[in-house]
Amino acid sequence: MSRKDAECRILAAARSLFFEFGVPAVTTDMLAKAAKTSKMTLYKYFENKEVLLEAVVTQEVARIYEPSKVEVHSQVEYQSMLRSFCVNVVNIIFDPQIVRFDQLMISQALSNKEMSQEHYRRCYLPAIQELVRLIKNGQKQQYLKTAQPAEDIADMVLSSISGLTYTKALFGFPITKDNIEAKVVNVLNILFSANDTPLPNITE
Repeated sequence: MSRKDAECRILAAARSLFFEFGVPAVTTDMLAKAAKTSKMTLYKYFENKEVLLEAVVTQEVARIYEPSKVEVHSQVEYQSMLRSFCVNVVNIIFDPQIVRFDQLMISQALSNKEMSQEHYRRCYLPAIQELVRLIKNGQKQQYLKTAQPAEDIADMVLSSISGLTYTKALFGFPITKDNIEAKVVNVLNILFSANDTPLPNITE
């Protein structure tokens, strides 16, 4: 078995087990059995469970960037790319296995705050940072005509897209792909139709 084949089998086994049972509950015996390999081979490619988890998450997060790799030369192309990126993000976030993994991480938050926070940094922060980058590029090229900070826009977009819908997913309600993608389109339509007129100051 080649190194690539061995790593692929181990990563596939780890992804399945981590998402089903949560990282703390998965043992090297479970991993070796699922990957149909020895514990010695596991340690040969991944020195510990944390390194293996990082590899699994890196593989998942890589899927997020696919739509943003295309070059854009017009506002229409930019809007299409941004929509594809956001759809890709939410489809990954709402993947039933990802939702299950999030549920497990949330259940670990009180007993293992470091692990749950690392999960956020590895799984969610890259998507947020990439969306901020895309929004800044859109503002620079005048494809997105709003003066609000890119970080605030990214927060608003992702919060609007997921929001209560993701909360429902965490509680086990069925969420359809069509509903998610329609919500992305609606949120981005609002973003691109917004003007730069500031809201009036609220005075007491």
